[in-house]
Amino acid sequence: MSGAAPVAPAAGPGSDDAAGQAARAGLAGARHLSRHQIMGLAVQFLLGMAVNLLGLPAQATGAAHAATLAFLAAHIVVSAGMLAGAFMVVRAAARAGYRLRRLAIWGAAAIVATIAAGILTLAVNSNWWSYAMAVGFIASLLIYGGILVRGGIAPAPRNPG
Repeated sequence: MSGAAPVAPAAGPGSDDAAGQAARAGLAGARHLSRHQIMGLAVQFLLGMAVNLLGLPAQATGAAHAATLAFLAAHIVVSAGMLAGAFMVVRAAARAGYRLRRLAIWGAAAIVATIAAGILTLAVNSNWWSYAMAVGFIASLLIYGGILVRGGIAPAPRNPG
């Protein structure tokens, strides 16, 4: 025996240390919340298409006016939930590491930009802002889909010093 103290194996992403457990919990939370964001995006798509088919409340009359008001109100309520969900994903992803947190921040930015485009669509009645809202929808879907798929990828090891 050489008299040297045994060296413990380095803690990696598969170890049961506190940081590894927190990273796995953060990844699981971010994936779970991203799944909800994707479902919210699907609902937003359907509500938005309903409003688009019926016309904005100022353009519709009779039963179509009442229906488009209801669809637009639901669209706005789901948007508020998606905004809250975006920040919940950022918080969960922060425990999983820098890369996932950065992706979650981009997702939140896409949600904020999409909501802003929706508000501008109503305010100035421009189809270009509606197009921007569609681009934000696609970006959000790709980003949250990316977070959801990352579940099979181990978090990057943290540099201990």
